Amino acid sequence: MRTLFAKILLAQVITVLLALLVVMAITRASLNRGFIDFLERQEAAVLDITAPALADLYEARGGWEFLRDQPENWYSILRQTRKLLPGGDERGRGPPRMGRLAAERGPGAAGGPPSDNPLRWLRSLDRLQLRDRLFLLDADRAFLAGAVVEDLADLTLQEIRVGKASVGWIGFAPMGKVLPPEAERFLLGQVRVLSAAFLIALGLAALLGFLLARQLSRPVRELMETVTELAHGHYDKRAARAGRDEIGRLSEAVNSLAATLEKNRSIRQRWMADIAHELRTPVAILKGEIEALGDGVRQPDSRSLASLGEEIDQLAALVDDLQTLALSDAGALNLRRKRIDLAALVRAAAEPFGERLAGRGIALELDLPAVAEIPGDTQRLRQLLHNLLENNLRYAENAGWVRICLRAMPRGVQLTVEDNGPGVPDGQLDRLFERFYRVEGGRSRAGGGSGLGLSICRNIAEAHGGSIRAEPGRAGGLAIIIELPD
Repeated sequence: MRTLFAKILLAQVITVLLALLVVMAITRASLNRGFIDFLERQEAAVLDITAPALADLYEARGGWEFLRDQPENWYSILRQTRKLLPGGDERGRGPPRMGRLAAERGPGAAGGPPSDNPLRWLRSLDRLQLRDRLFLLDADRAFLAGAVVEDLADLTLQEIRVGKASVGWIGFAPMGKVLPPEAERFLLGQVRVLSAAFLIALGLAALLGFLLARQLSRPVRELMETVTELAHGHYDKRAARAGRDEIGRLSEAVNSLAATLEKNRSIRQRWMADIAHELRTPVAILKGEIEALGDGVRQPDSRSLASLGEEIDQLAALVDDLQTLALSDAGALNLRRKRIDLAALVRAAAEPFGERLAGRGIALELDLPAVAEIPGDTQRLRQLLHNLLENNLRYAENAGWVRICLRAMPRGVQLTVEDNGPGVPDGQLDRLFERFYRVEGGRSRAGGGSGLGLSICRNIAEAHGGSIRAEPGRAGGLAIIIELPD
């Protein structure tokens, strides 16, 4: 019972089984209650038509003496009516009036019931056992004939009136919990029908559950196979589209994940190749310099040592950049946040670049407010500014300019670093922040750099909850815009 198919099928069958059991129980209870209500309505109708008939009998016999302590007369009436067959002119009519029949018999016939029984209409009551529960009381509610009842409190009695006088009462003994055989046979037949319907419904539910479980489990099984292939590194595997429901959206999510994994693998492979290439250059230079010193081709003077130092510094800077990116990717780029004056930080970071830019005839322009406080890490923001200014120093046109502008926003600050160097095509602006990415043309490897500076800037800005983007400069160069929250 570990597969989704088996669980769905079992859940469907159990649900339908419970529903059918509840329906059967409710139906059986409703049938029982319905029969009882039907019999009670029958009893009320019988009492309504029996009372006038017995009133005629009372009037014809001059009282109830022929029934008092003479149950054989009552049973004789019942036996005679039981023997009567349906038919005759009175079929379908109400009970006959007894006064005329009793008068024809004569007043001297008080010893027994009339031979032409005026209660022949009771023959239809045998099937519902109403006859055996019928009883007769006198005007004082003393027992005369019929079923014996000990408690009359909760029974419905029909008054028997002759003229305006009350001469007796008639009613039915309680039915109890046992239904008449006719009702039991009917209920048994209904239970059999319900049982057959129950089995048919259960079979249909099992069939529909099987189809539904197969329909639902098939795309899930295919998704599991796709995820298994992805787990084994087959990132080109894709799941089939399974519709527009939740499973279909899950298939799209799995395919999106597969595409992302495939893209990340390509990026990782390219990044590893770029890292190897970037490391190979200073290592090769170092190796060549050291071999030249060892072979005596070059003398270990200050010039050669300075060259070796430059290559080592470049190699160390690349390693530091890689470490910063690795920490950022792992979410371990620690920030020591505190309230800092970003305007003062920009002035301090730009000061050492002023002479270097001036040496190339590049003017550094600062447009800063007096104070601009935000929460941030001084070291990381200084690193961000350093990378941006190094990028400007590398690509700004000679006799050009670099402008740093800081503006307050409703919920933070906006820092813009712009130069008049070579522009970047619009299609490549978003890729500037990819690792080791260089624009074909003016801002290429020829200008130097590892291609990690802007990637580090993006990670630092995002670690502060901000954003960074590149836009074309107003003078044809490049503008880097950073927004940091307050």
